[in-house]
Amino acid sequence: MISKIQTVFAGMLIFGLFLSSPGIAMQPADSTKVLVVATIHGNHESNKNYTYTDILKILSTFQPDAICVEIPESYFRKSSYLKEMMLATIYGTEHSAKVYPIDWWPPVDNRAARDKYVKTEEYKLKEKQYYELEKSNEIMQDFYKKYGSLDSVWNENKQGYQFFNGEEYNDYIREMYAINMAVFGDGPMNLSYQTRNSKMLELINIAVAENNNKRIIILTGAEHKHYFDIELAKRTDLKLLKLKDILPLREEKPSKNITDFIENNLARNYYDVTDKQAIDMMYDGALISLLHGEGMDDDPDIIPKENVRKAIPILHQWEAENPKSAYLEFNYAWVEFLQGNYKKSIVKLKAIENRLDEIPEGSQWFVKAFYFRNLGFCYDMLGMRGEAVQSYKAGVEMCKKLGTKDWYIKSVYKNYIEIPYEGKKLK
Repeated sequence: MISKIQTVFAGMLIFGLFLSSPGIAMQPADSTKVLVVATIHGNHESNKNYTYTDILKILSTFQPDAICVEIPESYFRKSSYLKEMMLATIYGTEHSAKVYPIDWWPPVDNRAARDKYVKTEEYKLKEKQYYELEKSNEIMQDFYKKYGSLDSVWNENKQGYQFFNGEEYNDYIREMYAINMAVFGDGPMNLSYQTRNSKMLELINIAVAENNNKRIIILTGAEHKHYFDIELAKRTDLKLLKLKDILPLREEKPSKNITDFIENNLARNYYDVTDKQAIDMMYDGALISLLHGEGMDDDPDIIPKENVRKAIPILHQWEAENPKSAYLEFNYAWVEFLQGNYKKSIVKLKAIENRLDEIPEGSQWFVKAFYFRNLGFCYDMLGMRGEAVQSYKAGVEMCKKLGTKDWYIKSVYKNYIEIPYEGKKLK
């Protein structure tokens, strides 16, 4: 039960797409046309039946005048977010469609509160209530018989865009949330389901009001779709479409920008490149999977040599657009380290020691945590143990001043103050 609830309500990050709730009334054919499309976030990366290219096909087929994307206003065109939402933003920019950020999160940390609550006796009692209601729900039980658990659907990651935008999936999600709300109320156990969805709907309504008699597409995680479908179906001033209404999807040759984004995460036409920090974030996004992916900063030995070769031309492009960037130099120094050029890496790092506050704010926590760690690595590889220890100690102190959690400091600096770092050659 914990696994399912946590998956599903982090599943609200997995989003809802189309229009398949029961009882959709007939609306005037010449009214505003709205299509809600459920997406699956990071699962698009590996799902052959629902790819980023399929998102592009849906956009191309529907040809929207306005696009709603599940990105918070504070992130929109400033920071990296869900890839399919960034893709839709790029498409909108290239096709002169208005793009509206519609994501909204409450100011409280629902996930932390949920993790704490599931350890209580009260949760155990309510969990039993949930199970009893679930067992008597025919829609949910029929779904389990046909598709297995919701966890298995997401873990297997084989279902396509028609499934996530179809009635069976969305009816199940509707019932699941209805039971969860009845048992737990609107709060941490469902990531403020009612509050969050209603706030997002308010933002959608603004987009609809500003695009009367036009075509509007709403891209959202698969756990939101049913809610928006139900609410939008109540309106008589728009025509709510289903994904099946626009099938078959048409093919469209992607632009170079879109290809670069899908293949290399270089998000041109997403970021506002008149802003130097936005340029930094754009190129940083293109380098993450190559140089800063899961575990890469903690253990640089896992970074393939081919990744470094691919990163170098991206760094050159970055330099051409923002040559004075401190963030650029931080990444250049990392590449020099990975190539075994420890002295060059030290020179680049020392040159930006007093410029770390120039790093885009959303990335400063990362750079400031690893700056002195990386410097220490270089000194250790050169046999300069005293300088290495001094760097590690300076990094730990910086982290403490920033209020960094002890567990995170330990994960970055491990026991390097006592035991020298010993690197290995790139693969």
